[in-house]
Amino acid sequence: MPKLLAHVKWLCLLALLSLLPACRRTRSSIPDVPVRIERSLSVINCLFPGSSWRLTSRQLAADQTGFGGVMLVCAFDGTYHAFDLSCPVEASATVRVGKPDDMLRVECPSCGELYDCSFGLGTPTRGIADEPLKRYAVSLSGGTVYIHN
Repeated sequence: MPKLLAHVKWLCLLALLSLLPACRRTRSSIPDVPVRIERSLSVINCLFPGSSWRLTSRQLAADQTGFGGVMLVCAFDGTYHAFDLSCPVEASATVRVGKPDDMLRVECPSCGELYDCSFGLGTPTRGIADEPLKRYAVSLSGGTVYIHN
């Protein structure tokens, strides 16, 4: 019986270790490029659920706009989320997803993938892409939004 218990412990340990790679964060096909944007929500007019704002190049000296630019969305639950505009399928700084529709979905003009940003995930919906849009951190202070990585 003690030998059986020892074998069960080893099998449990091996099973647990085999799950560890699944816990790792998957690497995006979009390169890590600095992102630092600070804006007043009222100035960029992104105050209500369903609204969005895009920045494809520097407007202010301190702006760092990621790989292909940044999109901020106010999701339908009222939370803010930021995404890189580059399509993960194309992985090009010049191939950017389009402007969000009424359901906060954006489409890549090159591959045709449609990404759902309505709840802050940027998930592909047509099955062309195998990863979501690259996300950036968003924090709020008063009426100012900070987007960063």
